[in-house]
Amino acid sequence: MITETGVTLHQVPGVQRPAPDSDPAPPDRAIAILALAQRTADDHIAEARVEAERIVAEARSYAGRIRVEADRLLSDARAEAEHVVSGGSAYAEQLRHQAQQRYEDAVGGLSIKREALQRQIENLAAFDHEYRHRITLFLQSQLRALWAEQPQVVEVPGAEEQAPGGPVELAGPS
Repeated sequence: MITETGVTLHQVPGVQRPAPDSDPAPPDRAIAILALAQRTADDHIAEARVEAERIVAEARSYAGRIRVEADRLLSDARAEAEHVVSGGSAYAEQLRHQAQQRYEDAVGGLSIKREALQRQIENLAAFDHEYRHRITLFLQSQLRALWAEQPQVVEVPGAEEQAPGGPVELAGPS
């Protein structure tokens, strides 16, 4: 609506405009328009403040919900991490124990094999010593028989008991 002064006035809810039939003086009319504009501006500012406070309250509420959710997720993540770490530690300890057991089994097995081989070496050394001793005695008895010009064959006692590849017992005349 355009008034006589050329100023457009809009219908604002809750604001009353002066009746067109009253013809106040021009300064009073300008004061009335300014008062109306001031009231309209104050109403809009008040509405804007109320809306801003409502938006801020909603934002704070939303931020609080987000913070609570974030704290819950962080707590869940920490609990899961602790669970994974403890499970990993237990698994690592189990693997360490298995490795230690395998090591001890291997070393123990090698020790048993070493002892068995050591006994075999000792037996072979004893057999070698005895075999060399008997061959020496046999050869000495054969040489004595040749020097004495008594060609006789000396029987080796226990030769019939000897298994193929086993030790030979040589005994000559004493």
